[in-house]
Amino acid sequence: MAIAGTTPSSPFLGHVPFHIVIGKSSFAQFTHNSLFRGSKTTVKVLLPLGEFTSIWFPQSQRFRQRSRIRATGNPSMRSAGGAIRTLLITGVSRGLGKALALELAKRGHYIIGCARSQDKLNAFQTELASSTNPPSENKHLLMSVDVSLNSSVEEFARAVMEKKGVPDIIVNCAGTINRNNKLWEVPAEEFDSVIDTNLKGTANVLRHFIPLMLEKKQGVIVNMSSGWGRSGAAQVAPYCASKWAIEGLTASVAKELPPGMAAVALNPGVIYTDMLQSCFGNSASLYQTPESWAPKAANMILNLTMADNGASLSV
Repeated sequence: MAIAGTTPSSPFLGHVPFHIVIGKSSFAQFTHNSLFRGSKTTVKVLLPLGEFTSIWFPQSQRFRQRSRIRATGNPSMRSAGGAIRTLLITGVSRGLGKALALELAKRGHYIIGCARSQDKLNAFQTELASSTNPPSENKHLLMSVDVSLNSSVEEFARAVMEKKGVPDIIVNCAGTINRNNKLWEVPAEEFDSVIDTNLKGTANVLRHFIPLMLEKKQGVIVNMSSGWGRSGAAQVAPYCASKWAIEGLTASVAKELPPGMAAVALNPGVIYTDMLQSCFGNSASLYQTPESWAPKAANMILNLTMADNGASLSV
């Protein structure tokens, strides 16, 4: 049996081709033709048919990219065993956070969401309830939270424990980007806003929710990174700095977690959002929408395990 496809790479370098050949043995051969070094790496891994399989390969000297492939069969659209999960997602009022929350609710999972705008949350509450399977207005918890403020996240954590308990999965999705500008022309307040939301906001969530997860000795943390957290780009230095920091923060926190838990940095890819439009202008509409991205991201997130701890992943 042979399987061919592509694995995510830099959003501007396209995709890295792979080819898998499954013989009579229980092993599959994975060949990686590197776009970066012109090299070829072959490894052997167990490949259970019909399930998602994670394969490590060296993409560059700095990073390891974990690619997810699927063999032919009937893979479940929900996590192993069909378990219902409680997922905490920051930044649920728009963009990727909103699309992901709606997709997960549609599959029957419980959503704990936060965003700064109460008006947007009120509108989203109705949309989330109608998307829920089965429809329900009381299944989820939405709160107005400013993740850049430690005190706001601390209050959020107390409310979550009182009303919903410890989440199974945390997705740090809240983010912002600076207006296109050379670094020395970015106002100090704008630079601070990017770092406070993207980096400090993630750290604040981890500070207050990891101790809760430690009591259960299980849980998955997904910190939203970017292709610009693994490469540089002109005009968006503050954003790149914040996402490179997310990669380092995640790798370090992963080393501090006990068995049974995992923290990963996830590059969502290039998606048509307000943030992308601020960078690319009208050409942002050429990329996939959050709604088309969400099913793939949900599959990936729901199938993360402790074996993924410390990985830098891409949808």
